Amino acid sequence: MKMITVTALTAALIAAPLAQASGTIDDARRAVQIGSDYGISHFHSVELEDDRSDDGSMEIEGWVDGEWYVELDVNSDGTIRKEERRKRKDGPWGMSSAETLGYIDASADQGLNRIEEIQVSANGEVEVEGDNADGRELEIDFRTGSMEPTKVD
Repeated sequence: MKMITVTALTAALIAAPLAQASGTIDDARRAVQIGSDYGISHFHSVELEDDRSDDGSMEIEGWVDGEWYVELDVNSDGTIRKEERRKRKDGPWGMSSAETLGYIDASADQGLNRIEEIQVSANGEVEVEGDNADGRELEIDFRTGSMEPTKVD
C-alpha cells in the first residue's frame, strides 16, 4: 500500500470555506461541498468537531478516484491541515455527495439539528450521530438507497 502525506495545502483548494465548524446541519452540508470541491466522489465519513469542545475542525474521508482513498483534516476556516492518501485495490464505494446530503436532510427531518458524524459501512448501513434541539444525543440509521430510517435512538 502506497501512502502519500501532504500537509499545509492552501485554502485555494477549498471553494466553500468553513467559518466555524460547530456541527450544524449547514456545517455538515458545507463539509460535503468541501469534499466534493476537493474531488471526493464516494464519501465514507464526515466528522464535525463541536467548536464548544474542540477547535471546530472536521475530518472527511472518501475516494478521489478508482484507486485512491483520502482522509482530510480541515481547519475551522476551511483550510486543509492534513491530507493522507492510500492506494487501495478494493475500488470506490460509499455515498455520492447527493446521497450524503440526502441523509443529512433526512436526519434533520427526524429532529437532528447538530451532526457529529455521518458514515457508511461496506455493507450499506448509514449511521448519522448528533443532537436534537434539546441537546439529546441521537443516532439515526439508514440503509443505502432509502431515506427512511431503520432506527432512531
